[in-house]
Amino acid sequence: MRWIQQLMEHDRKRRELWKTMPASSVALLMALAFCLFASIGALAQLTSSLRYFWPTPLICGTIASAVVWLGVRRKIMWIVVLVVVVNAALVLIGHFKKESSPGLAMPAETQRWLTTTSAFTAAMIGCGWALAVTLINREGQRFFRVQTEMRLAGEIHQTLVPTIDTRIADFEFYGISRPSGMVGGDLVDVLSGDGRWLAYVVDVSGHGVRSGVLMAMVKSAIHTALRFHPKADGLLEAVNWVLCSLKATNMFATCGLIAFSQEHGLRYALAGHLPILRLRDQTIEMLSEGNLPLGIVPEGKFEATPCEMTKGDVLVVVTDGLTEVTDQDGEEHGFRRISQALRDRGDRPAKEIAEQILGSTNRRGTPSDDQSLLIVRRLA
Repeated sequence: MRWIQQLMEHDRKRRELWKTMPASSVALLMALAFCLFASIGALAQLTSSLRYFWPTPLICGTIASAVVWLGVRRKIMWIVVLVVVVNAALVLIGHFKKESSPGLAMPAETQRWLTTTSAFTAAMIGCGWALAVTLINREGQRFFRVQTEMRLAGEIHQTLVPTIDTRIADFEFYGISRPSGMVGGDLVDVLSGDGRWLAYVVDVSGHGVRSGVLMAMVKSAIHTALRFHPKADGLLEAVNWVLCSLKATNMFATCGLIAFSQEHGLRYALAGHLPILRLRDQTIEMLSEGNLPLGIVPEGKFEATPCEMTKGDVLVVVTDGLTEVTDQDGEEHGFRRISQALRDRGDRPAKEIAEQILGSTNRRGTPSDDQSLLIVRRLA
């Protein structure tokens, strides 16, 4: 009885794997089975009359397709039932054909040669099908494990980069990151405490799992360094040193950072990042600095610049996944659509500004990279 339980457990795991296959892929596999086993049915008719040639290939192909569908979508016992019923039907069909048609008249040696050849070819086709199914099942299990790990990585990414919608004193914040795949390399974060706050966007080179891992390292490094380096420039230098000692040689990260404290006021710093947009009275300015990206030079120095915000001013930090969206003519949008959306909704809450920017950018183009933005709005 134990081997029966093991068979049932194996069948359960197999069905869980095959259930992940899309309906279109199941249809292709059924078509493949039909073609292969219809050819086996045709080979079996080489010595029979042409009058009875077509039914057998059609029956064999249909049965094979049904077996595939039952194996993918139903329990294995239904396949056993189908095979028993089909064998009984084929026996009856063979008996009827033998009684009604003696077959083609040909020399005995030729008939033996055709029978042997067709049997061997049918056996090879059957073996090839069995090997193909085994390969699909084995690779499917490996693919299923990879997909599970990727899905878990995506869930971790969502935990590390949640949507931000908060208010600190007189400042309103909204940040969002949309990865191009399951795992992205962009980071949007806001930290606050002791009358200070820090809002930043990080864009790790590339995208995918490797960039996502480095993004997590950047977030951890910033949270740790903030305890010892309250100033924006000192913070970036500490994070840069950590990244240079841990990351791969061909990877780096850009960062756009806005910080506020009672001692130093409002300041911003850019580490190889795109300029920060500031909206004031329908006029848009670009705040930029010439610092290197993080993770390039271990002894790199970073400058922080004072920044003034009056009531109604808006700061926008974006990643190149938004500026590099291209239209139908292959032209990049750049800051053009972002600036127009900012003018149109600059007096609205930060969330509405972000939605307007994302919508206006993606409606006329296809994104090819992670898209992230951070809105900081001065309320009073």
